[in-house]
Amino acid sequence: MADWTKGYFTEVQYTGRFFAQLAPGYLAFACLRQGVRPPKLGPGSAYLELGCGQGQTLNILAAANPQMSFMGVDFHPGQIANARRLAETAGLTNARFEDWSFEQMAAAPDPVAEKYDVIALHGIYSWVGPESRAAIVRILDRMLKPGGLVYVSYNALPGWATLQPLQHFIRAYAQRQPGDPRDAVVKALEAARDMAAGGAKFFAVTPALKSTIEKALGQDPAYLVHEYLHEGSSPQHHAEVVHDFRSARLEYAGTASQAEDFINLAVAEPLRPQVASAGDPVWRETLMDYANNKMFRRDIFVRGRNALSTRERDEQLAQVRLALLPAAEGTNFEFNVPLGRTAGDPRIYQPIVDTLAQGPRTYGEIAALPALAATDARVLYQAMAMLAGGGLIHPVNDEAVDAKPAQALNRAIIGDLAHEPGTANLAAPVVGGGVQANFVEVLGIGARLNGETDTAAAARGAALLAAAGRKMVVDGQELADGAPTEAHLIARLKQFETNRAPLFKALGVF
Repeated sequence: MADWTKGYFTEVQYTGRFFAQLAPGYLAFACLRQGVRPPKLGPGSAYLELGCGQGQTLNILAAANPQMSFMGVDFHPGQIANARRLAETAGLTNARFEDWSFEQMAAAPDPVAEKYDVIALHGIYSWVGPESRAAIVRILDRMLKPGGLVYVSYNALPGWATLQPLQHFIRAYAQRQPGDPRDAVVKALEAARDMAAGGAKFFAVTPALKSTIEKALGQDPAYLVHEYLHEGSSPQHHAEVVHDFRSARLEYAGTASQAEDFINLAVAEPLRPQVASAGDPVWRETLMDYANNKMFRRDIFVRGRNALSTRERDEQLAQVRLALLPAAEGTNFEFNVPLGRTAGDPRIYQPIVDTLAQGPRTYGEIAALPALAATDARVLYQAMAMLAGGGLIHPVNDEAVDAKPAQALNRAIIGDLAHEPGTANLAAPVVGGGVQANFVEVLGIGARLNGETDTAAAARGAALLAAAGRKMVVDGQELADGAPTEAHLIARLKQFETNRAPLFKALGVF
């Protein structure tokens, strides 16, 4: 393996995905909600993503926030080439990508060492070795503005404690397999499954790993290569990350996972007094991680932690405008939380969704709804956090932004689906983030972006499915190619026009 890889698999590129928690407005709202002053994000603000992969998240954020500048760094030149291609196709002028290692960026000359309001690392910090982690900390120290924030997500301990031996097994097995690492990682998982089925004592004392293996075997092998095969992979305790980041003058502000700071959703009742009485915030997070066996953390750090008084926080929250996302339609208000699943009270959640279906509203306007007059402020506060964390609502950009860059990027993304039809993540400039659209929604949005009819969109969709060897399934039956598929798509597109198109349009997607 070439030295430049540092034990990181470069033969298989990382899957292109959009991570909603990286949106500037989402991060600022998470900070504010937890009583920490967020940076002012708007014209002139700068955003850096370390380990940007294929650049899908950064391109969507750049297109949805044309008033800001965006920089993406990844040491894999193939991934950076793909990120640049998408940005160039869409004509984005505020997105820049470089194929630098973290060590190269940390040593860059002063003119390159720009200052950023937000620096994000998704799934990077626990996947690289100690040298690269040290370089990341140097970058944060050198390039984050005072008052700026850092988003860092990582595989966490203690939740990963039992997965580490499994990861060692998978890596050791895969190293002994010739050929494509995607095939090797699948064979390694199958071998682990066979060991478990055969009565290996390790799997007998860690029975939860059996479902982990089965779930992994249903995932994209390219993702599994990056999840299990990197030599530098090292899950982290929250306290270890806090220790590392202190040398960059960073302080923990809170979690970007909106449900995880509510003790009633994260900690079993007998343990709550011990957690609640913890005066040290790092120890409090440690207790919570052990209480729910945390496997993955999404942390926000700030340079210069300025705590807001409860009154100031509430005043600023009241001014935050929120919009409904397409995912909210037909929801049952059930959410994943550290303790399992929880359901929100429809008497509280439904009026919020119904009001936002008519257009963006401020937090204060929602709180003043007659239907919520008897709702305790703390209960409403939790409901708003759950809806945001569940991807059902999102803060609105502070200022009106030009939707043309987002719509140009959406055309480019939809154009790429000609090679592999499916769902897509698209830029939504009204909220400064992205939204997911299924195949029929993609056809409908594409038709509106290109001035086409639903009939033309349905014909194109049927042709794409046929070329990819895929079928539409209705009531458990596969539709034949050609006219039957086209007729079904036309009917679905009519439903889209009535039920879903208004939401996508209101968000500036088309």
